[in-house]
Amino acid sequence: MKLFVDESGNRYYVGRVRHLDEKQVFVFGSNEQGFHGAGSAGFASFGVVGNVWRNFGYSEKPNGWKGKWNVKGVGEGLQFGTHGMSYALPTVSFAGCRKSFPLERIKSNIEAFYEFVKIRPEYDFLVAYMADCRNLNGYTSKEMALLFAGDIPENVIFEKDFGKLVRE
Repeated sequence: MKLFVDESGNRYYVGRVRHLDEKQVFVFGSNEQGFHGAGSAGFASFGVVGNVWRNFGYSEKPNGWKGKWNVKGVGEGLQFGTHGMSYALPTVSFAGCRKSFPLERIKSNIEAFYEFVKIRPEYDFLVAYMADCRNLNGYTSKEMALLFAGDIPENVIFEKDFGKLVRE
């Protein structure tokens, strides 16, 4: 994924992450069960946008099945798929459940993610949130951006417009 640098020195990417370069990790919102069937989690599984898990027989696949960038059944942390890596950031308790985690819990998960990436400076972590996009966790992009704000590690990379929300 091509990265850019803004006037303040912040790195960013433009649009949706469709491929990863070496040493790039795709960061997606996850549920605790690790059922990665739609949204950015679904893209990490299948490389296709949309709620398409039924088309791939995903519910029949066992936990441990490796998708494109993730692993079914792993709801949090670094994962190695068949064609790259991802990091599952839990934001809901189970697939389809909106606002099941309070914002404070998601913030805590983001802080744990930040601690994880700080000791892995050789990787860039591309966070798959966009401004003005419907998040499957039920929170707005602005609400999610506020949770990412603060002491952001250098190797955490946001989509251009979402990054602006984070830094406002």
